[in-house]
Amino acid sequence: MIFMFTMENTEGFDQKTLDKMNAEVKKTMSKHDPKSKDYTKICEQVEDHIFDKYCSEIFRPSLKL
Repeated sequence: MIFMFTMENTEGFDQKTLDKMNAEVKKTMSKHDPKSKDYTKICEQVEDHIFDKYCSEIFRPSLKL
């Protein structure tokens, strides 16, 4: 399987959050045929979407004045 968010390839997430992210990717990808020629591309898009979603939920940027 392609999807795997780990402490080695991400920064700023705890293991519990990474596990949630991986579970969400796995659940979403279970709806797609692994033998499909577009499976890898779809997986990358799903990973990007979930990563962006969790970044916006976990990290709350603020301005330092």
